[in-house]
Amino acid sequence: MIVLKPIEEKERFTLSKIVSDSLRQYIVDNKLTTGHKLPSERDLASMLDVSRVVVREALRTLESTGIIIIRHGEGAFVNTDDSSVILNHLLFFWQMNNEKIEELFELRQLLEKAAIEQIIEKTDIGHLQELDHIISEMSETIDPIKFKELDIDFHRGLIKATKNELFLQLTDIIVQYFANVSHSHMDDVQRNKAIKEHRLILEALKDNDKDLALHLLSEHLQYSKIHKVSN
Repeated sequence: MIVLKPIEEKERFTLSKIVSDSLRQYIVDNKLTTGHKLPSERDLASMLDVSRVVVREALRTLESTGIIIIRHGEGAFVNTDDSSVILNHLLFFWQMNNEKIEELFELRQLLEKAAIEQIIEKTDIGHLQELDHIISEMSETIDPIKFKELDIDFHRGLIKATKNELFLQLTDIIVQYFANVSHSHMDDVQRNKAIKEHRLILEALKDNDKDLALHLLSEHLQYSKIHKVSN
């Protein structure tokens, strides 16, 4: 196992950051995955030649980013399965930098277009029925919060076709970013427009018409982008 090196005296002005960086590298070097336990605070302090207070601070930093989970009385455990915390930090960064919206929109298009192509190549009737059910629920609900959740579910449902968990997690965050335009402000015309466009995309998928499905998706997402920019 690769061990941790003591922190040099000249580096002590940024101890907590250096320790957290060292722990990240320790996790990578030792190929630790979800469930693996890190050495105890006492052992880490000894390895790095720093106080346990500094180690504790560094561990809390890693916990705040979702890299580890701290269980009181048990210790710190690696967490590689759930990247939602990290992705939510990314969402916050995007929200602070609205000028990035064009790049974010392009990324969303790439992900959802990849899903469309996957659905066309390997049609799964059950998957299409699931999307159909989501659209039906959108038509029936009058709750704006529920409508927003179902809208997200539809686009998440498209990405599920890729069977790529990272795509799915990333899309969740991107769709939420665009969905932050409050659906409570959507009038009946806008709600019906969203439902109609979802239905048209689904029908194109059922007909295995990739070009039409991609065109409809692009038009639908373009409206989401414009709506986001204008608010």
